[in-house]
Amino acid sequence: MEAIVSTRHLLMKFPTRFGVGEARGDQQVARQCYKTAVMDQGKDKVLPITNVELRRDVEPERPQPVEDVIQVPLEEGNYEGVFQVGLQLGEVKNGELITFLQNNRDVFAWSTEEVPGTSPNVMVHKLTVDPMRPPIRQKKRNFAPE
Repeated sequence: MEAIVSTRHLLMKFPTRFGVGEARGDQQVARQCYKTAVMDQGKDKVLPITNVELRRDVEPERPQPVEDVIQVPLEEGNYEGVFQVGLQLGEVKNGELITFLQNNRDVFAWSTEEVPGTSPNVMVHKLTVDPMRPPIRQKKRNFAPE
């Protein structure tokens, strides 16, 4: 749209089908608007929030596998130790993988009792946190694209 604006005259002229149209402003309203804008500079306004959604009752969604998987028990009939094997390998490769895992099931440890000779200090991780100290939030780091 082609228009000419004159803030000094509080006037805007623009072409129409019938000639030149004008939109005039009001000096009193312009002064009041300017005064309000200058007075509000530097002041932080707190706006009320009317629509607040609290999503405490919604559980976060668990991540799902990228591909379809099947649950394969390590031993037939024993579903305590279960592997998940992807279906994208094909039937032959899946069969070989399942056979390999079942033949080497003694390598996998499902509990700490199955790892004799290894100290629990090596297997267990504990944070040394003083319960008497209040938690401190880490400073936010901005990662700008390079």
